[in-house]
Amino acid sequence: MATKVTMSGNEGSNEGDMESKRSLGEVMGSIMKALGLLHQLHLTVSSYNISSQLTLLQRLNTLVLQLDNMKRLADDCNIQVPMEVVNLIDDGKNSDEFTKDVLNLCIARNQMTKGKIDAFKIFIPALII
Repeated sequence: MATKVTMSGNEGSNEGDMESKRSLGEVMGSIMKALGLLHQLHLTVSSYNISSQLTLLQRLNTLVLQLDNMKRLADDCNIQVPMEVVNLIDDGKNSDEFTKDVLNLCIARNQMTKGKIDAFKIFIPALII
């Protein structure tokens, strides 16, 4: 599945964003259907006998059609994913760790900025006097 990943800084809510969100929802629904089909396929294969061959072939064909549908939907999906997240996922790590690290970094920078502002508040009245 090839999902278009953009790195633009275009923020805001417009018609394109709404379309992307709808497309992403459709892709997620398609992924859930494919997972269900994989589960059914696993059950069929794990208890396979010659009489279940037709069922196996039908489920394989249904899975292939669903994967094709997923790819078609993903081609229309335009989402923004930081490369750091993609690299974390490639390394087998949880993408929530990236979110946590970014949040902690923002809190730390916020505290540093607050300290500088407080220092200027003390410093500036001393200059005026």
